[in-house]
Amino acid sequence: AHLSALTEKNPIDCCFKYISRPVPRRTIHSAYVTSPSCPMPAVVLVTRKGRNLCADPKAPWVQKYLRNLELPQN
Repeated sequence: AHLSALTEKNPIDCCFKYISRPVPRRTIHSAYVTSPSCPMPAVVLVTRKGRNLCADPKAPWVQKYLRNLELPQN
């Protein structure tokens, strides 16, 4: 199962697919980085509705969001 857009409010351990396009900044509540032991690096964006979205940490729009969010380190 791809963990690109889960609706559960549980944290995602690892991501296996990235969301394909940016999400509106106003919908993002928080973000965190997945574990370094995961097969692919990812930033999980948590929406205000509790959805967890896997994003490419190298994508310019993701980097821009991260500069505006306080990102807890694992």
